[in-house]
Amino acid sequence: MNYLSHFYVHQNGNNPHYSLGLIFPDLSRGFVKLPGKLESSVYGNLHAMAAGCMQHYQADKQFHASPFFDWGTHTCTQMLNKAKFTETVNRRWFMGHVLFEMLLDRLLINHQPQVGIDFYADLQELSLNDMQQFVSFHQHNDYDRFLRFFEHFRSVAYIQNYPDNNLFAFSLSRIMKKAGLAELSLTDKIVLQECVWDLESNAFKNVQSVLFELKEVFKK
Repeated sequence: MNYLSHFYVHQNGNNPHYSLGLIFPDLSRGFVKLPGKLESSVYGNLHAMAAGCMQHYQADKQFHASPFFDWGTHTCTQMLNKAKFTETVNRRWFMGHVLFEMLLDRLLINHQPQVGIDFYADLQELSLNDMQQFVSFHQHNDYDRFLRFFEHFRSVAYIQNYPDNNLFAFSLSRIMKKAGLAELSLTDKIVLQECVWDLESNAFKNVQSVLFELKEVFKK
């Protein structure tokens, strides 16, 4: 899943520290080792952050083992395999996985925009002092760089721009680059956009059903 989907499924009222924990394992990848898996005891806001992290791990485990995940990644990968990219696109199965997770967030922004508003409102409430204290309980590196990344993440609020087809394709291309793959060319980003339109017009057309199935994964 992606950031907004974690929040959508497991948000807990107005609890910004828990909300941060729900996305922290992904957000801090490369900066913090085993976020939330603390040997020392924490309390208060830091406990809420750790609890959110542990919920993230549990959610990933359930989601990636679910028939819903298999359906979504297969559907997206099948579409990408048929796409007429002009340049070589490797590991389309990985791209299909990422595309499915990003599409879920895009569906939320397009059809339940309040989820995105609440998500970023929670992040804006967070104290950087609490963040620094939480990170200090872990093995970590380059805290100042991570802090700049976090500030950029919550101020730019790029998930809110997922309805923009160009920015959506750009975001997926950047994730591919971070994974060691080549970024998509301008032409191939247009091909990707056509794949997204096809998916949203067919397999993902019944948005409420898709989001219902997402939540059902965690009731089992």
